[in-house]
Amino acid sequence: MKILFVLHRLDYADHIAISHLSAIAKQLGHTTYFCNLENSDLSDMVARIKPDCVAYSVNIVGFKKIVTSHKEACKRHKFVSIMGGPHPTFSPGTFAEAAVDAYCIGEGDFAFRDFLVKVERGEAFDDVANIITRKKANPVRPAIRDLDELPPADRDLTIQNSFLKYTPKKTFYATRGCPFQCTYCCNDFYHKLYKGKGPLVRRFSVERIIREIENVGKNYRMDFVKFGDDLFAMKADDWLEEFAEKYPKRVGIPYNCYLRLDWINDDMAKLLKKSGCYSVHLSIDSTSEYVREEILKRKMKKVDIVETLKLMKSYGINTFVNFMLAVPGSSLEDDIDTIRVSRKAKITYANYTTTVPMEGTRLYDYSVEHDYIDSLTHAGDMTGVDEKSTLDCFSEKEKNVRFNIYLLGALIAKLPYPLDSIMIFVIKVIPPNQLFRRMRQLAFNYYIENRIFKFSKNYGLSHKKQKYNDEARA
Repeated sequence: MKILFVLHRLDYADHIAISHLSAIAKQLGHTTYFCNLENSDLSDMVARIKPDCVAYSVNIVGFKKIVTSHKEACKRHKFVSIMGGPHPTFSPGTFAEAAVDAYCIGEGDFAFRDFLVKVERGEAFDDVANIITRKKANPVRPAIRDLDELPPADRDLTIQNSFLKYTPKKTFYATRGCPFQCTYCCNDFYHKLYKGKGPLVRRFSVERIIREIENVGKNYRMDFVKFGDDLFAMKADDWLEEFAEKYPKRVGIPYNCYLRLDWINDDMAKLLKKSGCYSVHLSIDSTSEYVREEILKRKMKKVDIVETLKLMKSYGINTFVNFMLAVPGSSLEDDIDTIRVSRKAKITYANYTTTVPMEGTRLYDYSVEHDYIDSLTHAGDMTGVDEKSTLDCFSEKEKNVRFNIYLLGALIAKLPYPLDSIMIFVIKVIPPNQLFRRMRQLAFNYYIENRIFKFSKNYGLSHKKQKYNDEARA
């Protein structure tokens, strides 16, 4: 059969899910194709390829665009359709609106395999675990325990057929799942969905992930590696020790990964440095313990934030630290304090996002319950993370100051006293403006390209006329 995979937009971080699904399809003997709606017309591709199955992967955003394109494509050629990804998983009630033949909920690898087997045989797929159809909604199957059972991801599907083949940074995923259940994160939902279905946090073997990196490096430009896992390492264990031995010998390319600040210690920092770690992403979210623990439920161990960040710096590892602005229940002083902490800790780049409660999370329910948002009109997506807060618990002046922190907080943290204090006063009295936005963009581009990622000098953020979409593409 011919299988066409469709995304509404391909990001710089690649889309590992459809790479795994394409590998499953090819293992069954099928041919796979790729469509990115940002630069391709689905109807034309469907008319040309005449696929037997069209598989849509839909993130938190992009649902309406996918549905519109799907309905138009159906007029050109008859095919079986399935939609998976975060949107169907979090919002199964939108199945009828999607007008597809099936929704896939949760981890889709083996569900998609069973679905394709049924489609090829011309059989009904109403009883496949993880699948929702017009007749039935099935429960999810247990989580895959041994990730190495999966066939090697088909990285060519997206890289070869997009601008990614030109980009110097390539993204990989060594794990699945996150052990934490922060109120703003989709992982809280996954813990509930897979309760009693086996361990949610799993790793590919070191050998498996290094082979994947080697294969991509042989075929495409790769100056820098990013590990996009929610949590790359939790401790200095056997896996990390093996990785620190093999990665520098067989790959030897600087990399970035996500860590939890309260799990970092000297042993972990040593192994990260040995392996070639260039920078780390860390989410502190708020310097207020009350906000972190009572509102966001991060369950963060009591650690000295400043000293832990200085530890990473002592090993020459750069730090990209994210703070959430305008968290329900937070004060303006909480957000301003992030600048002071960033300065003391000598953070390489302090990144900010505006809090947007995502539908399906506990933070969303909390915000609706306290009348901070209207559940009837709230979009429920994450498109406002780089804009002013829309929550009703803050005054317009507070929203302006908090957004100014988003724009200038990282730069102010670099200033010596008393210039930093003067600039904090400035952002309290001058509303957000185009100058502030321009300053923020220039600083972000510089630090991402030179201090968080490490690109060769002949590569700029305008390469192939592609631009970074700030944090989403970091």
